[in-house]
Amino acid sequence: MPMNKKPVIYTYAFLAVATVFGASMITNAQSEASKSAEFLVRASRGQEIPAGAFGVIIVEGAREASLLQLRGIAGTGVALLLNADGTDCLSVPLRFVAGDFGGDSIAATRAKTIRLIINDAGVAQTLIAGKDIVSDHYRVGTTQKAQIIIREGLTADHGFVLNPGTSMLGDFFGVDVSQVDCLAE
Repeated sequence: MPMNKKPVIYTYAFLAVATVFGASMITNAQSEASKSAEFLVRASRGQEIPAGAFGVIIVEGAREASLLQLRGIAGTGVALLLNADGTDCLSVPLRFVAGDFGGDSIAATRAKTIRLIINDAGVAQTLIAGKDIVSDHYRVGTTQKAQIIIREGLTADHGFVLNPGTSMLGDFFGVDVSQVDCLAE
C-alpha cells in the first residue's frame, strides 16, 4: 500500500505555524461529550459512546493557528473506549494534532471542540495499546461506513494524528489507561 504524504505536510504546516507564533499550541482539555438520544454506554463523567461504536474521542480547548493557507490544530483530550470484549470502559489520555490547507489569514484562536467516533474495534485496540493513529491510514468521514467518524470540529480535508499519552515518558513507559465506570443503556 503506497504511503500518503499528507500527514507529513500537515505536520510541517503545524510546526511552521507554531514557530511563527512562538507559543505552545498544546493546552489541557477537559472532556465532556454532548448528550444524544441513542447511546450504548454512558460513563460516570457524562461521556457517552454511541450505539454500535467502540469509543469516542473528545478534544476541548485546543488551539488553532493559521499562516496564510496553512492551518494547524493542536491540543489534548481523552478517548473513552470499550475494551476488546465490550464489557469495560477505558479512558486513554491523548495528544491531538491536525492540519489542512484551509487557512486564510495569520491568526491564532481557540479551536472548536473536536468529537470523533471510533467505529472500528481495531482502532480502539490500537489506542488502548498506546500506538498512534494517523488519519491517512484509516477510513475517516462523516458516515457510518467510516472507521473514524467526524462528529464535529473537523472536516474530511483535515489530516490528524492521535497520540495516546500525555508526555514523552508515556511513550517510553506506556500509556496510563484507566478503567472508568460505565452503564449500558
